[in-house]
Amino acid sequence: MNPRKSLLSSLLTSILILGAISNPALAAANAPALSAPAASGSQQGASIVFTPKSTNFTTKEYEARITIPLISGLADKTYQAQLNAELEKHAAESLKTVQQQSKRDAELAKKEGWEMRPHVLDISYEVYTTGNLLSFGVTTYTYTGGAHGMAVVQYFNVPNLEKTHNLQLSELFQPGYDYKNVLNNLITQQIKTEERKTGNKLPYWFEGISNHQGFSFKNGTLFIHFGQYEIAPYAAGMPAFTIPRHQFMNLLKPGIRDLLQ
Repeated sequence: MNPRKSLLSSLLTSILILGAISNPALAAANAPALSAPAASGSQQGASIVFTPKSTNFTTKEYEARITIPLISGLADKTYQAQLNAELEKHAAESLKTVQQQSKRDAELAKKEGWEMRPHVLDISYEVYTTGNLLSFGVTTYTYTGGAHGMAVVQYFNVPNLEKTHNLQLSELFQPGYDYKNVLNNLITQQIKTEERKTGNKLPYWFEGISNHQGFSFKNGTLFIHFGQYEIAPYAAGMPAFTIPRHQFMNLLKPGIRDLLQ
């Protein structure tokens, strides 16, 4: 068979299987390299239901372990369909990338006579809050044969309203408040507090949150998330800073505040 046709056939089969197979396992949204435990069972809160869809692939060139959520129960059915399609597309494109890259590396390893380490793709998710404000994260971990893999988390914070979308951090706060300065100071204080506890200056290079900063809500508490290498070395993992309710609730827009009650 023509190698290009074979590759396209493999990709099509993988995508079809991804959409068809379901597994009653809810994976945690941290990659194996971060040593996070996986949760099990479907998760439901209020009228929102997460149904995990899982599939695994193992070849000589790569391993893929994929679990994405199928979300139902949102009031905005149009956005619900868009969100589910976005998650499916991300999984399919990530799988396609690891298939193509592992194939190229396998061919190069054979040509140059070195041993190839199988590539790894691991997609999982964690639900933080379900209810009036849905909050969850999807982690994509990839390993391509280097010293270590890399994990990236995409955070979703969706009000369960008739018309909704994935909120940005800036949309939470009332106009006129310098929310960045408030959060930057709180995060800086937490870093300094940890330095005093350990007696060492931590290897952070935090300069401030971005316009598209990752965040989540857990039990009404705000968490500000950073990726690997974003503000600290790889060994620091993916730092997250806890912002208690009393430090931000008065800054929120009334509508957002109501969602967190």
